[in-house]
Amino acid sequence: MFHDLPLGALRAFEAAARLLSFKGAAAELHVTPTAVSHQIRALEQRLGFALFERLPRGVLLTPKGGRLFQWVHGMLLDLAQTLDALRPRPSTGGLTVSTTHSFAALWLVPRLGRFYQAHPGYEVRLDATSRLVDLLQDASVDVAIRYGGGPR
Repeated sequence: MFHDLPLGALRAFEAAARLLSFKGAAAELHVTPTAVSHQIRALEQRLGFALFERLPRGVLLTPKGGRLFQWVHGMLLDLAQTLDALRPRPSTGGLTVSTTHSFAALWLVPRLGRFYQAHPGYEVRLDATSRLVDLLQDASVDVAIRYGGGPR
């Protein structure tokens, strides 16, 4: 289904349309202006309509070229953002949570798998204890979760 999509030509088109310059697109893509021109000409032939109005000092988008640019630019931006989100990241640190044994076992631990999927590389350290933690005095704990009536 996707084997015949002209992705290189669409990328060249997007750069040329954004910069309104085949020469500028060529510099950005590290190819020659002639290569950009050939890719865009082939794309125009495939589509059956002109994407650019060629002028002595540059190019202008045709109305259909403008519509295609909006779609291609958005698609490439979405693709770049998706790939960036999927890229492994170095450890971003961690969080130490102090809570009771029962809360850790019955509520927190069963949800950690989903948390790690959403935040790869982030570490959660558990301090399961019944002792009360003074967050102002104990810098080793970031969050303390307790429930109940409190100390008497």
